[in-house]
Amino acid sequence: MPRRAARVAMIGITRRGVRPDRRARIAAALLLASLAPALTARAANPELAAAGSLLLPGVGQLVNGDYAAAGGHFGLAMVLSRQYGILIEDPSYIQPEDREDSQRHVLLTNRASFYADFYITALGDLALYSSYGAYRDARTARGNAGYGTPAPQESLVDLALAPFRWEHLSRPSSYIPLLLPLYIALTPPERTQLVYQPDSSISRGEMAGVFFVQMNMVAVGEEAFFRGVLNNGLSSGIGEFWGLVASSALFGLAHNGQGATAQPAAASLFGLYLGWLQQRNDYRIGQGVAVHYWWNFLTSLALLQRHPSSQQVTIAQVYLRF
Repeated sequence: MPRRAARVAMIGITRRGVRPDRRARIAAALLLASLAPALTARAANPELAAAGSLLLPGVGQLVNGDYAAAGGHFGLAMVLSRQYGILIEDPSYIQPEDREDSQRHVLLTNRASFYADFYITALGDLALYSSYGAYRDARTARGNAGYGTPAPQESLVDLALAPFRWEHLSRPSSYIPLLLPLYIALTPPERTQLVYQPDSSISRGEMAGVFFVQMNMVAVGEEAFFRGVLNNGLSSGIGEFWGLVASSALFGLAHNGQGATAQPAAASLFGLYLGWLQQRNDYRIGQGVAVHYWWNFLTSLALLQRHPSSQQVTIAQVYLRF
């Protein structure tokens, strides 16, 4: 099967009309509904609830008996999948492997490609947050029995607003690390540094506005799962030191260094710092969300700059979006 056709088939959309397979959606909903009584009759296991929502947003909430949240997460996942499917079938869509022009050091993009990335990223972040939400609620419902770390408590609203709370941004452990991406965002890029080159279908200003929202989803989703679930749970099970190391290593492995994203080693180091912040804050993740958000947003702004018309000598810049 050609690569493009295979990708379309994987997300369950048709070639004509580009819509999700309604029969598959109905069958999945009926299956989840039929399993609900059996699943919720047993006290929800936090790890199983988290794994369920990671695979399919809403499953963990269903296991926990929170049917409204389950339906909301599952429905939103279907909407995001549908929008992504529509955009990757647009004739102007640029395949990820065809976007980087290494000779000119630019990342080619257009409206269809940019928003396709937005929707598939949002879908992934929804799964990460859904996993955290199911894990948080299951541990709370069980009275945190069997765990040596505090149960996660922060809601979606708490985490989404965290990057804009003075209590997080005023701490030296937040603003000192952010001086580097702030410098990168305010200084012109070297000719050898990657920058976006959008076509006439989308402006850099529009991309910056989308990044303002998208990087919030990324920070909330990744911190919720890698710190709120993994670092918390592993620190309880194998101790704070090894829990931090293991969760940070997994965070690093989730990054591949393609395009303008971080290499696994750099991401692991960043994860170590964010996990350390979490442990210092009695396992609350709000400050980590704030640092993560502003780091990614500022480096995204740096990627929207244009190369200078003449070669300049500047301090070496490294774009690291986590």
